[in-house]
Amino acid sequence: MHSYTVTIFLIIAGLIYSGVDYAADNQHKTKSHRQQKRLKINPVTEEEDAWTANAETDVYRADTLQNITVGYSAIHDWDFSLALINTQILGANKQFQGDSFFSIAKTFTVDDDLSIVAGSQNGLAMVNLQPQLWYDYTYLDNRYDVTPWLLMHGGPYLANAAITGTSRQIGFMTGTEITFIEDKLSLQMDYISGHHSLSGATVNMLFNLTSRVQMYMGVSVPEQNSGNEFAGIVGFNLSTRKL
Repeated sequence: MHSYTVTIFLIIAGLIYSGVDYAADNQHKTKSHRQQKRLKINPVTEEEDAWTANAETDVYRADTLQNITVGYSAIHDWDFSLALINTQILGANKQFQGDSFFSIAKTFTVDDDLSIVAGSQNGLAMVNLQPQLWYDYTYLDNRYDVTPWLLMHGGPYLANAAITGTSRQIGFMTGTEITFIEDKLSLQMDYISGHHSLSGATVNMLFNLTSRVQMYMGVSVPEQNSGNEFAGIVGFNLSTRKL
């Protein structure tokens, strides 16, 4: 139980420090709100032959955006999804009119505790962007069950200039999921390195309302010099099988 508490404390402290340091560094600066991308790589369900849906609302200081995703977890550990992200529902910034993404991922099971996910997310802006740009985010994610209550994952990614808003980027992503009550309550934290529209950390508390309905609430913490902003997160996951 002691190691359980220490692990949670260290992870949360690191994320809080990153956010506080960012805020202090920007007390005398004004940054433009770049079109931040809230791409997700964590599977909604580990069950096969399952349809899933996700609805997430991201609340920024001046804008509120909606993300909608429909996915299918097929047999042999293949996952597919179609998403519409950054659809503005409140605010005056007309740049945010929605980006569409198609995602494909394959999970390779090494043993009972270790698996490797190879995936790619590709898409384009729906409207208000000329010339049209093609987004690409390709990753390799190593997922390891340290204990029954602690999952850790991480690996490299390659993102093209269109999606980062800067240049082609090679970086790393990492994260963890801590289970407090099995099939009921967990804490999920993820981080993407760099200083661009994908960079930063997210912290979400997940509540399973039923075996097939999940609600989560959290915060998005921007990386320094990324042009992103803090945001509140509220979302729901649905599945035709167990979450």
